[in-house]
Amino acid sequence: MDTDEPQLLYIWGHSYEFDVDDNWEYMESILKKLAFHDDIFYGTNSQVLL
Repeated sequence: MDTDEPQLLYIWGHSYEFDVDDNWEYMESILKKLAFHDDIFYGTNSQVLL
Protein backbone atom coordinates (compact mmCIF):
# COMPACT_ATOMS: atom_id res chain seq x y z
CA MET A 1 0.00 0.00 0.00
CA ASP A 2 1.46 3.36 -1.01
CA THR A 3 0.56 6.00 1.55
CA ASP A 4 2.21 8.62 3.71
CA GLU A 5 -0.15 7.76 6.56
CA PRO A 6 1.35 5.61 9.33
CA GLN A 7 0.09 2.03 9.33
CA LEU A 8 -0.18 -0.29 12.32
CA LEU A 9 0.11 -4.06 12.51
CA TYR A 10 -0.63 -5.18 16.04
CA ILE A 11 0.20 -8.75 17.03
CA TRP A 12 -1.34 -9.78 20.32
CA GLY A 13 -1.46 -13.06 22.14
CA HIS A 14 -0.01 -15.17 24.90
CA SER A 15 3.01 -17.38 24.35
CA TYR A 16 1.37 -20.34 26.10
CA GLU A 17 -1.23 -20.38 23.30
CA PHE A 18 1.49 -21.38 20.84
CA ASP A 19 2.26 -24.40 23.02
CA VAL A 20 -1.42 -25.32 23.35
CA ASP A 21 -2.10 -24.91 19.62
CA ASP A 22 1.33 -26.28 18.62
CA ASN A 23 1.92 -23.45 16.15
CA TRP A 24 5.24 -21.89 17.18
CA GLU A 25 6.63 -22.58 13.71
CA TYR A 26 3.77 -20.67 12.07
CA MET A 27 4.36 -17.63 14.28
CA GLU A 28 8.11 -17.79 13.70
CA SER A 29 7.58 -17.81 9.94
CA ILE A 30 5.47 -14.64 10.18
CA LEU A 31 8.00 -12.88 12.41
CA LYS A 32 10.90 -13.78 10.10
CA LYS A 33 9.10 -11.97 7.29
CA LEU A 34 8.57 -8.89 9.47
CA ALA A 35 12.01 -8.73 11.08
CA PHE A 36 14.97 -6.47 10.29
CA HIS A 37 13.31 -3.88 8.05
CA ASP A 38 14.78 -0.39 8.37
CA ASP A 39 11.46 1.21 7.44
CA ILE A 40 9.48 -0.50 10.24
CA PHE A 41 9.25 0.77 13.80
CA TYR A 42 9.06 -2.11 16.29
CA GLY A 43 7.70 -1.03 19.64
CA THR A 44 6.05 -2.01 22.84
CA ASN A 45 2.49 -0.91 23.61
CA SER A 46 3.69 2.12 25.56
CA GLN A 47 6.16 3.13 22.82
CA VAL A 48 3.46 3.03 20.16
CA LEU A 49 1.03 5.11 22.22
CA LEU A 50 3.52 7.93 22.88
